[in-house]
Amino acid sequence: MRKYFVMTPLLIIIGFIFIGAKTTIEKPRPQEVKLNGKVLCIAEEMKTLYNVELDGEHIHLYGFKTDKDKYYTLLNTPLSKALFIDKRLHEKDLIINGRVFPNSQLLEVLRFMSIRNGVVHELYYYCDTCYIRTVAPGNCDCCQAPVVLMEKPLNTDSLIPSP
Repeated sequence: MRKYFVMTPLLIIIGFIFIGAKTTIEKPRPQEVKLNGKVLCIAEEMKTLYNVELDGEHIHLYGFKTDKDKYYTLLNTPLSKALFIDKRLHEKDLIINGRVFPNSQLLEVLRFMSIRNGVVHELYYYCDTCYIRTVAPGNCDCCQAPVVLMEKPLNTDSLIPSP
């Protein structure tokens, strides 16, 4: 009986600890996706589709329209920089590997390739002088010469490894 009186307060305290303990809730993780489609200005697309009134010189809100007519807003990251700068990429059918964040349509680009005549091509920028590949247009980090957009069929041998 004496053990019961000693153990009861201890069990009550342990019970309160468990009741008050908060369970850790895991944050939802971004969903990895592979999407086919084109880069466009979402604002201009909404103007075309729904007569949205835009300022004459609006800031472009770049996004990605999939071949299933779903829209994603592109996050401007070092790996997606080329999609914001190089307008030639807006004319190409692209495959984007990336992540879509929970409860949003925000797309983080991890890699992009083009599709031309049914063949997947890798896209990169190349310095002919230094033999260096980069992921965005501009000048070579080494020699400061302009880099050139390269579009090479995937699965072909190359002397220069992919980044």
